[in-house]
Amino acid sequence: MSESLTNDQESRRLIHQELSTNILVEAGAGSGKTQMLAERMAAGVAAGVYHVEHMASVTFTRKAASELRGRFHLALEEELSLSAQDSERSAHVQSALSNLERFFAGTIHSFCARLLRERPVESGVSPGFTELDETEDMELRQRGWRDFVTSVREAGDPDMMALLQAGIRPTDLDSAFATVSANDDVEFPPGEAERPDPKPAWEALD
Repeated sequence: MSESLTNDQESRRLIHQELSTNILVEAGAGSGKTQMLAERMAAGVAAGVYHVEHMASVTFTRKAASELRGRFHLALEEELSLSAQDSERSAHVQSALSNLERFFAGTIHSFCARLLRERPVESGVSPGFTELDETEDMELRQRGWRDFVTSVREAGDPDMMALLQAGIRPTDLDSAFATVSANDDVEFPPGEAERPDPKPAWEALD
């Protein structure tokens, strides 16, 4: 048996059995991470270590959350069939299946929104707020960017005038704005170098 196969089997055993240990799993796409997570959660429920009302599965997309919820349901059904001879484990799984709607599976945005709605007074946020989806967020950012460009052009902002004089249109900066917006945790320092003189390059080109 190859070493890589042995390591894989040991990793899967840890995921299934080390239910009280925090585990970080790194693996390539299609390697079965979602299925292993569903099976780990179901095994924890059957062992009485986890309770669905105290569980939260946070994903990046709604599609992934829906898939995980479905696999978790199937994993619980599988655990129920395997626990037929163990009344305690069977009772844990049946209780989870009866209260599956109390299990949270969703995006980080919906998870945070749920916390805010549960504590509206402490958070100072109206419980009637709604979260933006990806499309709405992109449209809102693009509208804000267009409004900003229009306002600084009308105000004769010197930086904007310098860009226009250099032959750079505001639309040429759309992709840069999108990159900065999508990585708001990254600093993009402007640098301290002097602006190069384009005249020698133009003369050489001529």
